[in-house]
Amino acid sequence: MATATTTRGSLGNLPAEVTSFVGRRHEVTGVRRMLSNSRLVTLTGPGGVGKTRLAQRVGAELRRSFPDGVWFVGLAELHDPGLVAVTIGETLGIREDEVSPDARGLAAFLADQQALLILDNCEHLVDACAELAETLLRACPDLRLLVTSRQALRLDSEANLPVRPLSVPGPAAACTAADLHKYESASLLVERASAVCPDFKVTDANCATIVRLCQALEGMPLAIELAVARLRVLSLDQILDRLTDRYRLLTDGARNAPPRQQTLRALIDWSWDLCSDAERVLWSRVSVFSGGFELDAAEAVCADDKLPADTILDLIASLVDKSVLIRAGNGVARYHMLDVTREYGALKLLAAREQEVVAGRHCRWFADLAAHADRNWVSPQQVAVMRRLRHERANLRAALEYAITAGPPETALQFAADLQNHWFIRGFLSEGRHWLDRALAMDGPPHWTRVKALRVAAWIAGIQGDDRAGALLAEAAALAETLPPSPERAYLPLIQGIFLMWPGEHAEALPKLEQALAAFRAMNNRNGEMWTLIVLGLSRGLAERPSSGYPDLNTARDLGAASGEAWWQSFALWALSVLRWREGDHAAATAAAKESLVIRKVVEDEQFTVGLAMESLAWIAGSERRDQRSAELLGASKRMWQGMHTSLAPFRTLQDWHDEVVAEVRSRLGATAFSAAIRRGSGMSAADAVAAALERKPATPAPGQPADPSADHGLTRREREVAALIAEGLTNREIAARLVVAQRTAEGHVENILSKLGFTSRTQVAGWLANQRPAPRD
Repeated sequence: MATATTTRGSLGNLPAEVTSFVGRRHEVTGVRRMLSNSRLVTLTGPGGVGKTRLAQRVGAELRRSFPDGVWFVGLAELHDPGLVAVTIGETLGIREDEVSPDARGLAAFLADQQALLILDNCEHLVDACAELAETLLRACPDLRLLVTSRQALRLDSEANLPVRPLSVPGPAAACTAADLHKYESASLLVERASAVCPDFKVTDANCATIVRLCQALEGMPLAIELAVARLRVLSLDQILDRLTDRYRLLTDGARNAPPRQQTLRALIDWSWDLCSDAERVLWSRVSVFSGGFELDAAEAVCADDKLPADTILDLIASLVDKSVLIRAGNGVARYHMLDVTREYGALKLLAAREQEVVAGRHCRWFADLAAHADRNWVSPQQVAVMRRLRHERANLRAALEYAITAGPPETALQFAADLQNHWFIRGFLSEGRHWLDRALAMDGPPHWTRVKALRVAAWIAGIQGDDRAGALLAEAAALAETLPPSPERAYLPLIQGIFLMWPGEHAEALPKLEQALAAFRAMNNRNGEMWTLIVLGLSRGLAERPSSGYPDLNTARDLGAASGEAWWQSFALWALSVLRWREGDHAAATAAAKESLVIRKVVEDEQFTVGLAMESLAWIAGSERRDQRSAELLGASKRMWQGMHTSLAPFRTLQDWHDEVVAEVRSRLGATAFSAAIRRGSGMSAADAVAAALERKPATPAPGQPADPSADHGLTRREREVAALIAEGLTNREIAARLVVAQRTAEGHVENILSKLGFTSRTQVAGWLANQRPAPRD
């Protein structure tokens, strides 16, 4: 089974460290040792103690021990247990036409892989995570799980490491400035203080204050971070005075709560006390957002008579200054809150009895955003609305959950269906089905919103090759017959025609598509018109001579250009490239496919038409016997389908052509060279894959790629032998069996090879070795 890769082409997806990692040397060593003996390790501890950073550091240090990747899955913003498996599957980039998006599907995908899966912030989903972990561990012998949670999963196979606060100088310790580095909490405080105030220095004069601060904060990393942020406006002595005064007043908390938790709560209480009444109201209200927010959303969701909209900007600025909010984004500013700060605000919102009102406004605003994106899909705003939806994914989830639990059904149905392009273009197909299925399960009166939800669910199911697609579409059509006329009706014959075209039933598909086209034109629906023209042109070209589809495709392309949109233009050009290839006009086919790639660049992170264009160019290259190029582009397109969680399989004609090209190119190159070329293509970053398809210089060199591909970089004979086995796609265990050595010996050889070549992945080794060999003649 193929190894999952990120869209950047590397194995795994560990986020880069944006601040230095301080201390935890013994914990890192301990977790590594525990993972060597146990396949499930859980890091437990209170919020803010540093569990996530510790897990990420361990993952980074163990990256080379897991040839199939170290994968970080953040679950803090996920609140629906039913989406845990879907979220992990999306992170892994698995293809849903091959793997079902549930625990058993994940287990099948990971069954033969050596990977480390980090599940972060599981405490609010502990039952779902425990059930999934048990399923994966039983089915995947080489999988390791590293979990962070405020409570253990309580599985028999689980090893648990309580994460303690950073080391703190003892009460009686005689600590000088030269001694501070011995204590992790002091090292963290000094390093972060230097970042806030570049001229900050440890002196004999401030050493005692630093020690007392570390003691007062009890080594909690988050508490230290929050306190040091005050250095922008307070001195160390002022911070210490305010902290100790505040703690002495902390007498009404839970007596059995650990002191460090009382301390962190006290620190946030202090931040709350420093805020004005209006700032506190905004702090509590913005806690309804999930995954951050932008100014316009805050103004719509948080403003009312008590908090006028024209005051929100200044209040946000004040909360940023007080480190309650964190500003991010180089373009439009987004604001985030630490989880513990957000939870605190949520409790205040609940205490003020405003939670239901603010959550309702949050739901309505994001439902309106989805409707706006759907209405403006065919417009110059296309890029902007898609980017906004991508940034608001966590908020969309929270708002959809509220819509489904609070109703009415029409709101939930409309909301989930209006996100049709978000589900499709971004590859969130199973998540789209999840929300649509839940909305469709709600009781409600017959309405066109239900028809739309049914046909969007049918469309996604069809793309995934789900047999239920036909039944969903039939239900939509039956319901439509009982309702008064609506523009939505025209989409039904369009989807029916597509479902007939995919298996090659063009004679039956064409009347349906022509009916849809006439209806869309009558109501001046550009989205439906362009979609139908592309499908109609492709179907005509497949049913008759390829050139018979050119007029429809050219019309769709021109309409897209006139509308200022990019996606339908790109799709039409891809279809045109396929028909020109079938006509034997390779030059025109290549030009159309390349133009499709150039146009789609404005639609950020879009992969569907990229994968199609890669396929088209691979087929053209195969027909021209440019077999190395063909195989590499097939590898690149394969990665795109993995990113989209789909494949060509539902469109039988395209899948057949793909299989034919694969067979022809493999037979001419030979199995080994073909597999190596596929790996090179699938290992490219998205930017480099597009550059290769356009036959331009790669956008960036592969990470760690040696300048001289012909140099051996000091590899021994045995290491070159191991490199050849890596290029064949063998795991460490398989390499050990082939060479009749211990697996640890094989792992050592792989580590040495990566180190000597300056590489970070096995794919790079395969590409380097291929570049040393003369290319087979086409």
